[in-house]
Order: sequence, then structure tokens, then C-alpha cells
Amino acid sequence: MQDPRFELQLPPAPAGMDASEWEARLELAATYRLVDHYGWTSVVYNHITLRVPGTDHFLINPFGLRYDEIRASDLVRIDLDGNQVGSNSGNWPVNRAGFVIHSAIHAARAQDLHCVIHTHEPISQSLCALDTAFVPVTQEGCQFHERVGYHDFRGIVLDEMEKAMLVEALGSRNHTLVLRNHGLITAGPSCTWAFVRHKDFIRNADVQLRAMAAGTLHPIETAVMAHTREQFEGGAAQAGAKVRHPEWPALLRLVDQLDPSWKS
Repeated sequence: MQDPRFELQLPPAPAGMDASEWEARLELAATYRLVDHYGWTSVVYNHITLRVPGTDHFLINPFGLRYDEIRASDLVRIDLDGNQVGSNSGNWPVNRAGFVIHSAIHAARAQDLHCVIHTHEPISQSLCALDTAFVPVTQEGCQFHERVGYHDFRGIVLDEMEKAMLVEALGSRNHTLVLRNHGLITAGPSCTWAFVRHKDFIRNADVQLRAMAAGTLHPIETAVMAHTREQFEGGAAQAGAKVRHPEWPALLRLVDQLDPSWKS
């Protein structure tokens, strides 16, 4: 008999909506709730986006709702030019900076980065404010070895001219961006990858900052960092698990226990 702690009943797609879009909406709504649960929010600011499968459209938060309020049906579907596609709950607007940043990444890395998370969480912001690089000093931090880009602050990202700079900083292999004096971006092929990377970056940044304040960092050898990164990227780090990221189903159960309204 299936352990009820591992069962999570998800509602079917509303009439007239493709099942793949509804699944994406559920996944993204849960991610917003998780970001709120971890305390990474700035009230109604910042953004998490997810590509609608098989399209050049992506889902983004309605500008004005808190992350703990967002439901799957609230998310706004837009194209790479910022045009809203179809109807959205309450006719909420989309934050301009969110569109500029996220559309640049979605367009440039359409093959591998389908979810993009951007926050102004204080631990990563502290690292962004220092004249230093992210240094992998933990096991989890090694997955960011040669996967982090850096982008200098030029004010609120409202000008589409900055898109090219963001894309250049991201490059073809990075999945994480340190926005100097600004905040953190992590991305991945799904919300799971982007969220886990966000969580692990913040954890390593916290340890790095505390260790720097206390003394001299103990370096991890480059070859060891590369080996450990491959263990994360290749799946060996989750050896023995039923799914690729066993923490994700556990996190979804947590969200559902806190407030099941995300599924509506």
C-alpha cells in the first residue's frame, strides 16, 4: 500500500487549457510558495518564470500579488516580446524588469534553461555587494564550479539594451548569475533544478560569508570541485533515490500542508 505521506493529488487542467500548461502552472505556483516559505521574497517584487512546454511563451507572476497568494490560475502567460497571451486572472500587469531579465534568458537558452528564479534574498545579496567571487566551500557549492556568471549593476533593469549584457554574462554553460549589487539568478530545465540550485547557492554563500568573517577559507581542489559537480549534474549525488531530486516531492508535500490553495 502506498504511504499516504508520498501521495499528492493534483487537480486536472481547467476546461480549454492544455494539460502541459496546467502542469507547468502547478509547478511554478508551488515554487512561488516555496520561495515565500524560505523567506526569499521582497513582498511583490522579483520573479520566477517557467516556459510553457512546446512554446516560446513563459509564465510569470502577476505584479501585485505576494508569493504566498499566488495560485496556478493566477500566473500570466507572455511571449518573448512581453505580450500577454490568453486571459489571466484579474488582469494583473507584469513587472517590466521581470520581463526584460527573464525574456533575455529564455530566448538565449531555450534548449536547457526553462525555469529562471530571481530574488533579492539578503545572504546572496551580501555576496553580490562584495568585491569577491562565489567560492565553492561546501559539498553542495561544488555544483557551481565554472557555472556562475557575473553582471555589473546598471540600475533597475528596464532597458532592453541590457539583455545582451545579461546573455553574455550567462554564456553557454552557466546556469547561475551573480548580479553585482543587485541579487541572484539561478536557472534550470525545470523548477526543481532552478529551486534546488537557488537553495544550494544561498547555503554555500552563507557558509562562505561566515567563514570569511571568521578566518581564511580552506580551498577545495579544482579537480575535486569538478568531480563533485559532475556527481550532482549526472545524478550520482541522489544515488538510491526513487526520483532525480527526492527533495522536490517532499517540498511539494510541505507546500500543500501549509496551504493547498496553490493548486487552484
